[in-house]
Amino acid sequence: MKTIIFARIIALLLLTVLLAVPAMAEERLTLKEALGRALERNPLMTEAHLGVDAGVEGIAGSRGKHWPKLSLNLAYNRLQDPVPYIPAQSTVIPAHFSDDYASLGLLLSLPIYQGGQIVTTVRISKVRRDLQQISLTLTRNELIANTVNTYHKLLQLQQLRDASTAAVTALETQVKNAGQLFDVGRIARVDLLKVEVQLANERQRQLTVDEALATTGATLRYLMGDDPSSNGEPLLLADALAMSGDRSAAAAEELKPWSGRPEYQAAVLGVKEADLSRTLSFGKFLPTVNAVAGYTDQYGFTPWYRDASWYFGLQASIPLFERSLYADFRRDTILKEKSVARQQVVEQQLRLDLTTAAASLRESANRVTTARQAIEQAHESFRIEQEKYGAGAGTMSDLLLAQSADMTAEANLSQAIFDYTAAQVAWRKANGTLEEYLK
Repeated sequence: MKTIIFARIIALLLLTVLLAVPAMAEERLTLKEALGRALERNPLMTEAHLGVDAGVEGIAGSRGKHWPKLSLNLAYNRLQDPVPYIPAQSTVIPAHFSDDYASLGLLLSLPIYQGGQIVTTVRISKVRRDLQQISLTLTRNELIANTVNTYHKLLQLQQLRDASTAAVTALETQVKNAGQLFDVGRIARVDLLKVEVQLANERQRQLTVDEALATTGATLRYLMGDDPSSNGEPLLLADALAMSGDRSAAAAEELKPWSGRPEYQAAVLGVKEADLSRTLSFGKFLPTVNAVAGYTDQYGFTPWYRDASWYFGLQASIPLFERSLYADFRRDTILKEKSVARQQVVEQQLRLDLTTAAASLRESANRVTTARQAIEQAHESFRIEQEKYGAGAGTMSDLLLAQSADMTAEANLSQAIFDYTAAQVAWRKANGTLEEYLK
């Protein structure tokens, strides 16, 4: 009895595993899942996040220059002849000589005035931190756009692969039928050759699509942070290549301020950074004042003697002439002018991107409508030619032309839909709404 129960349990477990394997094999990747993997695992995002972290630490380092500096100074000297390492303090307190001596001391330095250089450095560090954050946003946007485009391209290629497979199957049947008709003398050899040539061309096209599928699949794996050289199973996608129902060509009128684009914000921060760099260069012309204090122990070894002393005071430095400072200031002035010009270039480029993306979105939507009409006509023309040829009223050339036109219409429709999805990505990128793909 126990053996029977155990056998039933084993059989139930095996059945569960067998049922689970097809379910796992049929797991399909949605666009949202692909985007989630890309944003979580792609090394580009890791690099961008580390850039932001480095920017934060840069601010902490710049602020640290406001704090006092404390250092421990050690020295040992051995000379050919004895020297007065401790000078005479009076006529009754002579100097102390030794040919080898050492010193140990603490030095404390506190910046009081640095010509505004420390404050300016902190501000520059904050601007650079903000630039790293914008770089992170740009990397995120590029990753979203590339992942969406690659996902849809893979969908298009899979659709073309299915259509090409169906065409090859149909042509193989036609070759078989044409061969039988040729054997009984119903058609000329040239008609058989036409079908065979058409089949060879379609098989060549199928190989091209297979290669593009492999390349595009590897690209999508790379974007998702996986090994692109993986020779695993082809990616199974859950979504379909179609025009989304919530967006249309009318969406091109929903303009958002281009000033909110990260590219423009980066240009604005570039102007601010250049202005602060110019201020920093100017600060090097101003005096610097530091408070210093120290404690030193000095040791002579031959003969042995030890002396300790402390001191404090103020140190001021006034730059009178340094040629490189003038060159640096002029350089930073020119770089500021350059950054202002760069801001104007970015502004015009963003305006152009919006205009171009809107026009492309409208044009691609119209091409999808035209392609759908063309494919209906191609289907009908192919059906008529098939009936005519079957009834003996048509020619092989007309049938093959209709079939080729039908396959071309299929390819044109899939390309038009892909172009629309790519135009939609470009529009959302130009309009700053790429985050909609993550919803």
